[in-house]
Amino acid sequence: MIVSQPQLLQIALDPGDVVYTPDWVARDMVEYFKPSGRILEPCAGDGAILRYLPGAEWCEIEQGLDFFAWHEKVDWCIGNPPYSMVGKWIRHSMEVTTDFVYLMPCAKSFYSFGLIETVAKWGGIRHIRFYGGGARLRFPIGFAIGATHYQKGYAGPMYTSIYDGVKS
Repeated sequence: MIVSQPQLLQIALDPGDVVYTPDWVARDMVEYFKPSGRILEPCAGDGAILRYLPGAEWCEIEQGLDFFAWHEKVDWCIGNPPYSMVGKWIRHSMEVTTDFVYLMPCAKSFYSFGLIETVAKWGGIRHIRFYGGGARLRFPIGFAIGATHYQKGYAGPMYTSIYDGVKS
């Protein structure tokens, strides 16, 4: 039974934020980053990532479960957040977890110096795994898309990798 929560962000939901994760990307994100412990998929969409995370908890605003109403601590968050509010999403993630990986246009990690400072005080970006331009993922944008791993207390180098598997 799904219990509805109030939408905390009193803004209209942007239809452009509904961009579903391809199965091959979801599988690779979980296999590559290996989230463990208590896991939250804060923007479950059609369940692409959840398929590879049995037992994970989830939120989905279209199902009445608003991530911004989630305040319990988890070990990991992993998902494909709404790009129009990625700064707020990252900030809220820092309140509820110590590790999170989000699939998004790579530039979104660096779009605001304020966000960069906030992330640096909390921890840092540990890794960005690049998947290609938006067209490769059938996204309606052309920017480079990657999975960015943020980690609390991390002060080491930022690593990168490029997915070189065959998409299926």
